[in-house]
Amino acid sequence: MPPDLLFLAGMGRSGTTALLEVFAAHPEVALGVERYKRLYRRDDEPVTAELFEERRFFDFADGLTNLTPDQAPEWGPHYEAMRAKWSGARYVGDKMVAIRLQHVWETLPDARFVCIVRDLEPVAASWEARAKDLEDRGWDADADATKAVAAWNRSLRRIRRAVRQRPDRAVVVEYDRFFGDPQGGGLEGVLAWLGLDRSPEIDAAFERVHRQYLERVAPKQRSLAPQVQTFLDQHAERDVWEQVTSELAL
Repeated sequence: MPPDLLFLAGMGRSGTTALLEVFAAHPEVALGVERYKRLYRRDDEPVTAELFEERRFFDFADGLTNLTPDQAPEWGPHYEAMRAKWSGARYVGDKMVAIRLQHVWETLPDARFVCIVRDLEPVAASWEARAKDLEDRGWDADADATKAVAAWNRSLRRIRRAVRQRPDRAVVVEYDRFFGDPQGGGLEGVLAWLGLDRSPEIDAAFERVHRQYLERVAPKQRSLAPQVQTFLDQHAERDVWEQVTSELAL
């Protein structure tokens, strides 16, 4: 029986990498690191099951990502671990920062999505910091805090639509609630939704990420210029945020 397809989806700087660290630790889950990042945004090219066959998935010659073991050696051990369990995994898939659930479902209607959302201010502050960092060549200089608002609004609307329409194929967690809970209640909920046991490996990974959250993320002071904060306040769709986090998130 072929494995089921699983995607971790969220806008950039919303916690997708931390979510990947947790779920990729499960013995029955094997996930890429934005393996097809340049494909997901293309309306004219479908996302097909063949892309997730082992030989195809680990052949990085297609140029569909820059996060390869050669170009980003820090991910080499991750891909080695994923390849070792790929053939026996219950779920295989990828993480994506393009919120393209409907596009994927056009060709892969049974694919599952675990989506993550995060409050606007820390996301916007991170976009602003990276945009101003002249040495950060992995980030567009114009992708600043003001650009983050439109992307945040769009991601929330798409996730709301997907979870409402197909709760059997899409769930959503909220960043602070998920990583800040020492008991991992959100993790428990997602694993139950996926039909997976809470393995020692995933517990250990969650404990590492939870500790990092408490030590590095929660205490971090973020400040935006007053005019930028005003722009956020004027354009953020807070009603959608409330609907997603209060009514839909695990």
